[in-house]
Amino acid sequence: MKQIIRGIIYFVLFSILIGAFIYLGEKDFNNEVQVSDSERFAQEYNIESNNVFKYVYAKDVIDILNNKTGMIFMGFSSNDWSKYYIKYLQEIVKENGVKQVYYYDLQKDRTKNNKYYRQIENRLSDYLYKLDTGVVRLSTPSLIIVKNGNIKYFDDETSIERNNISPDYYWSDEKVESFKNRISSYLKEVNINE
Repeated sequence: MKQIIRGIIYFVLFSILIGAFIYLGEKDFNNEVQVSDSERFAQEYNIESNNVFKYVYAKDVIDILNNKTGMIFMGFSSNDWSKYYIKYLQEIVKENGVKQVYYYDLQKDRTKNNKYYRQIENRLSDYLYKLDTGVVRLSTPSLIIVKNGNIKYFDDETSIERNNISPDYYWSDEKVESFKNRISSYLKEVNINE
């Protein structure tokens, strides 16, 4: 009799467990938190939600650098220099009618130093700052304009030129105007909306 009761208990527990797996497997956990790239980017960088930034991963960046046309911004939102850069870049892309800017948040990949991040550094090695040890380092913020897999423009000026100054001090009216003119001229040269 004990074996029959034990068998029934096991069967009931097994049935409950299977039911829970089925229920949880069909439940859409992401349904409530669906946020578009532009909204997410707006929240992270405190800019308007009507923006053209699209999140990409390291593997996507490698593909763009090797084969495609586009503008890639590399940075991370906890970096004040990236936030200032985005503030002015957003104005430039809006003024120039840029339809999409790829955004690569490199912080996690750089910390892990994974193979895709190393591939990006290798691909950009001619443009990157070299440490005294000869090692190249991808600094942020960085902006790259690519045309059919050819790097046409690379900018990491504010990632290197800090000298213990704050971004609000660095970005004088003159620097902002120079930055806007420079990026706008490159955008006119390279039609990235193709």
